[in-house]
Amino acid sequence: MGSQHTFSDIKNSHGRQLKIFEQPSLNPTPRVKAAMREAIKECPLSREQIVDEMNRLAGIEGVKVKISLALLDKWVAQSTPHIIPWKLMPIFCRITENVLPLQALLAPLGAAIVWDKDVRLLQWARAEIQRRALSKTARRLLEELGI
Repeated sequence: MGSQHTFSDIKNSHGRQLKIFEQPSLNPTPRVKAAMREAIKECPLSREQIVDEMNRLAGIEGVKVKISLALLDKWVAQSTPHIIPWKLMPIFCRITENVLPLQALLAPLGAAIVWDKDVRLLQWARAEIQRRALSKTARRLLEELGI
């Protein structure tokens, strides 16, 4: 049917049109699970402490859930279909102090996490580009006026 070409209009971050088989997989499960394992490995807390802290923070945030060590293990095991619920991903990232799982989720879309300082830098860069374009226009107009 015609729907097989639906994704051919997706463009990468450089504006180049991607063919359907060139696109990164939109199934985030393997990447997110691997990123969660890496976050756990880099975290100074034990797996048990991560679970305890996730339960504590979930309670504070009003997220009704009971996380167990066995459940955490299922979320990170490639061999199981279990995935962390989206409402718990920010809690996991806060407790492990690691945003790799969120980056893994965004990667196939060409998106990335940008911190506040970087946002201000991007805002400055856009303003600087605009200033330079206006300066160029002003110089051109002055030349046309003979000033």
